[in-house]
Amino acid sequence: MFFALWPDGAWSSRLIEAAAPQVRAAGGRALAQLDLHVTLCFLGAVGAGPLAALCERAGQIQASSFELLFDRLEFWREARIVAVTAARVPPAGRALAEALAVAARELGLAPDIRPWRPHLTLVRGATVQRLSAEVAAAASAELPLALPVSRFYLAQSQELGREPAGAVEPRRYSTLASWPLRP
Repeated sequence: MFFALWPDGAWSSRLIEAAAPQVRAAGGRALAQLDLHVTLCFLGAVGAGPLAALCERAGQIQASSFELLFDRLEFWREARIVAVTAARVPPAGRALAEALAVAARELGLAPDIRPWRPHLTLVRGATVQRLSAEVAAAASAELPLALPVSRFYLAQSQELGREPAGAVEPRRYSTLASWPLRP
């Protein structure tokens, strides 16, 4: 399970359209549009007992809405993914990610301890060694894309089989609950 930001369909469509040439050039498997998200806090496996308490704690978090500006396309060689990233992390976003991690730790969970690095994964299993300068330049021309954030979600991964390179993965995630942020 994980807490995440989930862009609406119109925003995701704009991103997919802007990144289409880069996604094709990367090989691998493109994520389904409905799965595009920004992880705030990765939790790992969570049992039924802690789940209710986790949802209660998440609902008590008083955080402000914010905007994420996705301004570059990156190829992460070790993970073999292509992602859009935000160079600047808004203080309200960082505070939300930290509050969720604290709440999880207080409930005895072991969230990921790395600092929050906002990104949206577009391709898994990328087959290129790096994105060419031309492909990266084309992506930069289509970015930045500002994502308004007014809600956060608790989501769960679903086990999937391996899809062939070039395919769009079937839906991989489901949302379990969501909470609004203050305007």
